Amino acid sequence: MKIEDNKVVDQYGAVLAEYIRGEWHTKDPAVLEFVKGSEEVKVRARNEKGHYVKDDPSTPDVNEAWTTKVVKKVSGKS
Repeated sequence: MKIEDNKVVDQYGAVLAEYIRGEWHTKDPAVLEFVKGSEEVKVRARNEKGHYVKDDPSTPDVNEAWTTKVVKKVSGKS
């Protein structure tokens, strides 16, 4: 399993869980254990071509240049 674009997918690309409105949605408790060590990180928004998205000045209450992404915490080997 791995986390891609706020979704947990298996090795075949099937979606096992989705991160919607601040919480994980899945039917499999093993997937919830897998995502327990994940966190939200603020990153620069990108378009389909991979270029940075700029902030739209006509919407002062929303910053389109930044978005949140869910990533798995990495722990060091002991």
